[in-house]
Amino acid sequence: MDINQQLQPIVAGILDNLKGSIEAELRDQISNEIVKKIADTEFNSIVSRLVEQQTAQRLNQFNFQGASDEVLSEKVAELTDQINKTIAVAANQQVNAFVTQKLAAVDLKSMVSELIASKLGSILESRNFPEKSIPHTSINFDGLTLTGDQIQGGIIQNFGSTGIEDRSSFVQMTLMDHATAFEAAVYVPEIKVAGALTVEGSLVINGEISADGKGFVKLVDQTSDAVKAKLDDALFEGFSDTIFKKIQTDGLDLNRITQEGRDVVKGNQLGYQIVDSNLRRLGVVNDLQTSGENLLSETVYVTKGRVGINTIDPTAVFNIWDQEVEITISKHAQDTGYISTPRYQKLILGANNKENITLDVDGSVKIDNLSLGGISMSSAGTVPNYPGTLGQLVWNSNPGHGGAIGWVCLGATQWAKFGTVE
Repeated sequence: MDINQQLQPIVAGILDNLKGSIEAELRDQISNEIVKKIADTEFNSIVSRLVEQQTAQRLNQFNFQGASDEVLSEKVAELTDQINKTIAVAANQQVNAFVTQKLAAVDLKSMVSELIASKLGSILESRNFPEKSIPHTSINFDGLTLTGDQIQGGIIQNFGSTGIEDRSSFVQMTLMDHATAFEAAVYVPEIKVAGALTVEGSLVINGEISADGKGFVKLVDQTSDAVKAKLDDALFEGFSDTIFKKIQTDGLDLNRITQEGRDVVKGNQLGYQIVDSNLRRLGVVNDLQTSGENLLSETVYVTKGRVGINTIDPTAVFNIWDQEVEITISKHAQDTGYISTPRYQKLILGANNKENITLDVDGSVKIDNLSLGGISMSSAGTVPNYPGTLGQLVWNSNPGHGGAIGWVCLGATQWAKFGTVE
C-alpha cells in the first residue's frame, strides 16, 4: 500500500486544525496587545481636551439671547451628537495611528512562528487527527524512513523491490513455519537441492541429463544391474516365442534393411556389399559374382581356375564326367588348346547325332565321310554303282595287286579308277 495515501488524510487534518488554532490564537494575542497599549495611554485627557475644544467652538457660535428653551434643548442635543461623532472619529484616528505604530514595532513573524511551533507541538503530542484531515501534498517527505517493523497487517498491492516484482492477482506463495507452499508452477533457471528431493507427481524432463552426474551414473549402473539380473533364458524364450508367433501369423515385412548406412535389402534388391550368405533358392539372377568354391545343384562345381561337371575335383580347367567317361578341355602348349579323354577312352566328334570323327585310344582318327575343299571322300570295297557328284572320291577298302587305289566320279553314275596297286 502507498504510504502517501495513508499519511495524506492525517497531515491534512493536522494543517486544518493548526490553521484554525493559529488564527484564533493570533487574533486574541493582537487584541490583548492593542487593549493593553490603549489602556496605557492618556485617553481620558485626550478625549476631555477634544470635548472642551469642540464645546467651546459650538458655544461661541450659539446665540443664547434669541433662542428659546426648546430650541436650546434641540441645539444642545444636536451639539452633543456632533461632539460625540467628532470625538469618535478623532478617537478612531488616534487609535488607528497608535495601533499602526505599535504593530510596526512588534515582530509579528517571530511571534507567529513561536505560536505555530508551540501550538503544533501540543497538538501533535496530545491530539488525534481526524481521518483524511491532512492532504499528502502538504507534507514534506524528504528524509522520511520507514522500516519493515513499522508496517504490519493488510495486503500490499503491486508490491515491488530491487529483488521482487509482484504481478499476481491472487495468492501464489504461502510461507509457513514448517514449509513454503506454491499455488502454481515455479519457473527457475537453476535449482540446487542440498537435501532430499521427493516427487509425488509425474517427472517430465524436456532437456538433457548430464552424463557426468554421479546420480545419473549410479542410476544407469543400478538399472543395468537390475536388467542383467532379469535377463534369463525364460525371459528370452518368452520374447522369442512371442516374436515367432507374430511372424507366423502376420508375416515379416522387411521393405528396407540397412547396415552401416548402406542398404542390405531395399524392396526386391539386395545390397552390393552382401558378400557372404546361405541362400537356398534364387529366381532369375541377372548379375552374379562369387568368390571361392561354388556347387550348383550337385552338378557344376566351380573353384578358382577350375570348373567341374559331375565332379568336385576337376583335373583341368574344364573337366566333364559322364558316368565313367571323362573329358577335359585345357591348354596344351603355348597358344594351343587341348580337348581329350585323359583315360583309356576314345573320343567321337559328331553332328546330327552322327559319328563324324572318331579319335581312337591308339591315336588314330576315323572319318566315314570326309569333304576337302568341296570334294567328298569315302571308301568302298567295289566300284560304286550310285550317282555321285563330279570329283567325288571313293577309296578302295579292298585293294589287291593290279587293282585300283580308288574311284573318282565323272558325273552321274560314271566312275573311273585312279591309281594302280603294283
